[in-house]
Amino acid sequence: MAKVVWGMIMSVDGFINDREGSLDKLYASFEPNEEINAAMANTGAVVMGRNSFEMAEDTDAYADNYEFQVPLFILTRHPTSRHPKENDKLTITFVTDGVENAVRQAKAAAGDEEVVILGASTGQQALKAGLVDELQIAIAPILLGTGLRFFEHLDDLEIELEKIKTIETGRQVEIWYKVV
Repeated sequence: MAKVVWGMIMSVDGFINDREGSLDKLYASFEPNEEINAAMANTGAVVMGRNSFEMAEDTDAYADNYEFQVPLFILTRHPTSRHPKENDKLTITFVTDGVENAVRQAKAAAGDEEVVILGASTGQQALKAGLVDELQIAIAPILLGTGLRFFEHLDDLEIELEKIKTIETGRQVEIWYKVV
């Protein structure tokens, strides 16, 4: 059965975007390497929220050049009126009945490969529901001071983590944790 990984890049002070909502400053330090590329290649489906999905100026572009050419499950209350372009590998399913159903559908689509969760709210919902097996946290070498926090809205939830591995590139560090 597919493993569920919530992956995000954050600033050293814990923000996943800047005060304008942009990710550009965080991704400026991103340097893919063999381990990161292998993890991406082992992705069988992606679950993300509508806000993350619509960060693309043209959602049809996912079918043409998105890094994950796999089924996408978009968690939303209101699907788009026009269905975005798809291809033989990348399909788009809007899920309106909760993160549990989105993850269930993504696991079925992924088979033995991993399900990657992208986006703060979607990841937080999945973590609260006990659906996340691993956290992948890339730490960008920047202090943003404000923005959206990675682990906002977890209330009094206490989750024990076990470090699995650390990947260092020239400019950033990625830490992988198992949710215990």
